[in-house]
Amino acid sequence: MTGLQVAVIGGGRWARALAGFLLHTQRRSPDRISRVLHYRPPRELLRAAQEDTRSDHDVAHTDVPAAIGEVPDVSAADSAQQAERKQVTAITLADLSAAEVIFLAVPAPSVRKVLALAAPYLHGAQTLIHAIGSVIPASEECPHTTLISHAIAEETPVRKIGVLAGPALAPDLEEFAPAALVCGSRFDEVGAQAIQVLSGHSLLVYTTHDLIGVELARAGSSVIALAAGVANILDLGTPARAILITRGAAEFARIAVKLGAEERTFFGLAGVGEFVAATERRGSADFELGRLLGQRVPLAEALKQVGRVCDGPAMVREAHLLGHKVHVRTSIVSALYQLLHGKFDTKDALMALLSTDVHNERE
Repeated sequence: MTGLQVAVIGGGRWARALAGFLLHTQRRSPDRISRVLHYRPPRELLRAAQEDTRSDHDVAHTDVPAAIGEVPDVSAADSAQQAERKQVTAITLADLSAAEVIFLAVPAPSVRKVLALAAPYLHGAQTLIHAIGSVIPASEECPHTTLISHAIAEETPVRKIGVLAGPALAPDLEEFAPAALVCGSRFDEVGAQAIQVLSGHSLLVYTTHDLIGVELARAGSSVIALAAGVANILDLGTPARAILITRGAAEFARIAVKLGAEERTFFGLAGVGEFVAATERRGSADFELGRLLGQRVPLAEALKQVGRVCDGPAMVREAHLLGHKVHVRTSIVSALYQLLHGKFDTKDALMALLSTDVHNERE
């Protein structure tokens, strides 16, 4: 086995946690990873991309995450990995050409701009795996919802594309807690490389050819986390959370199957597995946002209070549109859409989330 050069693109908490985790693996197993690189896009670029989408959506986005060196003091356990992260090699765009495996973790509205800047330094021999919990919303430049994997293929020469999903939040990577990820890709080599650089120690890595399924499961987790946050603040208990997780998985599976995904992906680690982790209060920005919305805090103010990128609001809108486009019933998504647009109060929205006029579990 030859060590691979690995790069991470992104400046948010998950990107930083991933870079630190990779460096830890590189030190333990230099035969698996020879070097870890980290490119942090300028804050101005990420902020501009998010501002661009505000005029196109009724739902706002939160501010961009902290830039280089601005790592929040999350816990004492995080301090050791903060020290490790400082030793990850910070790079320029041109240095990306040396990487064999690249992980992309930036806010969805920023993806095209970041890829456009990186494209001149990327090539067809590389693998690019993203870990983004949303799709790219429609805009004036692109009037339809776009999967991140499709944008990568459109904007860069990279063809070996993968996506990560599963019960592995940033705190899990930071604290080396037991966690798992599924890498979805049409290429066996991509899955093998993901296993080589990520698996072992505290993290299990599985593979599947169902790229679209894993991608939409990852995106759906932010929506279910948002719904669970609303339910949590009203203290409805474990049964309500279980309903949202299982019926949410079924709902997103129906949309994804229409787009070419496999239904079973949503009932494994990438779907239900990630939904369970995302609906825990610990580490989930969208869950915290849902709790604030459940207290009737206005969306714009709630986003400010959370202070981290929340994929849920934009993903609710895109899932609502996708459901209509492919003629799929989306009870949970529709209820959240109504809540975010002020057409339900919290109690009515919650009743809609947990009720249905369809009683066949297969539908």
